[in-house]
Amino acid sequence: MPIVSIVLFVFSLAMLIYALLTALTKKITVFITMSASVKHATKEYAVNFAKLIAFLAIAPFVGGVFGLFIEIVIIPVIIFVVMFIGLLILGIKVIMKQ
Repeated sequence: MPIVSIVLFVFSLAMLIYALLTALTKKITVFITMSASVKHATKEYAVNFAKLIAFLAIAPFVGGVFGLFIEIVIIPVIIFVVMFIGLLILGIKVIMKQ
């Protein structure tokens, strides 16, 4: 199993755990200095944010699956980046409609 697949699977799992914790607590925890800007977020916003993060976790998972079958390291990374950007744009559009 190539190391790229392991890294992408771990990243996908970490995103899913963060989304689950955010959805259960209904509080957005940001571990950097921008936490002041999301202090007054509503519970509904926190749940929608958790859905977006869980939706974005698909990209590293798919990149990891491709990394299992393709020996060239750059191809799964390119798949991950392109899917992440596409899913981010799609997810933001869907959440903004709600």
